[in-house]
Amino acid sequence: MTSRQKLALYGGKPIRETPLPPMYPGATFIGEEEIRAVEKVLRSRSLFRFYGPDFLDLTRSFEKAFGEYLDVRYVLGLNAGASALHCALLGVGVEPGDEVIIPAYGWVSCPCAVVSCGAKPVLANVDESLTLDPQDLEDRISDRTKAIVAVHMRGVGCDMDSIMKTSREYGIKVVEDCAQAAGGTYRGKKLGAIGDAGIFSFQLNKIISAGEGGALATSTPVVYDRAWLFHDGGAPYRKRGTGVEAIPGVNYRMTEVTAAIMIEQLKKIEKIIGMMRKRKEAIKKGISDIGAIEFRRLPDYEGDTAICLVFYLQTAQKAQQFERALCAENIYTISGGYPSIIYSPDNFDGHVFVQWKHIFRGIDRVLRKYSRSLDIMSRAVHLDISPLLSDDDINSIIEGVHKVANAVL
Repeated sequence: MTSRQKLALYGGKPIRETPLPPMYPGATFIGEEEIRAVEKVLRSRSLFRFYGPDFLDLTRSFEKAFGEYLDVRYVLGLNAGASALHCALLGVGVEPGDEVIIPAYGWVSCPCAVVSCGAKPVLANVDESLTLDPQDLEDRISDRTKAIVAVHMRGVGCDMDSIMKTSREYGIKVVEDCAQAAGGTYRGKKLGAIGDAGIFSFQLNKIISAGEGGALATSTPVVYDRAWLFHDGGAPYRKRGTGVEAIPGVNYRMTEVTAAIMIEQLKKIEKIIGMMRKRKEAIKKGISDIGAIEFRRLPDYEGDTAICLVFYLQTAQKAQQFERALCAENIYTISGGYPSIIYSPDNFDGHVFVQWKHIFRGIDRVLRKYSRSLDIMSRAVHLDISPLLSDDDINSIIEGVHKVANAVL
């Protein structure tokens, strides 16, 4: 008997014999459509986004299709979500010496992108939605604040009404980080189309995926033009007549292979999200009778992409006991899965600010300023909601959560 199974002695034999299905939403929906699309690009021998012997211009086609889906004027295809964030911050005018407010819970690329602009990342607490706390956000604003990065973490949109109100009052730009929330909405509007710019990731774990890739969305011409120049080596000869001053750039270009895959993945996004929403709703309904748990707050219930279900326990110790017992019941995702507790001191996955000490030197000395974030995250039990979950999987999750709750709570 393994150590995991021994923990199942709360009720003997584990609820499940094997872990849950993998959590690679877009990647697990790759089919013949993507294969044929990639083959067509390879046969064209034109993999570069701007030209080739039989150029298909698929990157431009993807940008147009994604822009129509989001209802924005401009989309820029890029090689990664982190690249998109860097371009977006430069696009909205972040310069050396500026400050950019980011949440205490995100991905390490958030502070890295700010530092890459020569600016200073400033942390703000998250609330029970696991996104920016609007009140704490306002408390972090200074006369050097240039932008806010609103991270729609784990598929859920931030309280964008409050964030946009604050941005207008102080004249601060807003960049939406939709890396984990492509296809989500807030008050009926697509995430990424609300602030001054939105960024997306198409890395393997994401809702739609090409293994890697990213995009920037905006309806502001100057943001698009600056990002466009920067992503293409600062090459003004390919982007004339913008009125934007040429700037030194990098190579963040999307390839035609990535674009070919993303055109097909975009056609499947609503189906994937719909499947996850259906499964999440069933699980949430099935465990809603457990009085000792509190579900994550959603700023807009209808707009949730449903990639996960998060609930809070009273203490971090209870959450850790709960997580260990769930794993012993084989209620965890073995591949592509997210940590079963949002924050645990012995788990290092790059999403929590205390894991960014190479950027925030001396962060341990000011932990009290972010104690609320750590408390919330350490009590948060996280369940991936794969679109591949079967009815049997759903029933086993409901049964397992009840079994563990009866033993631990």
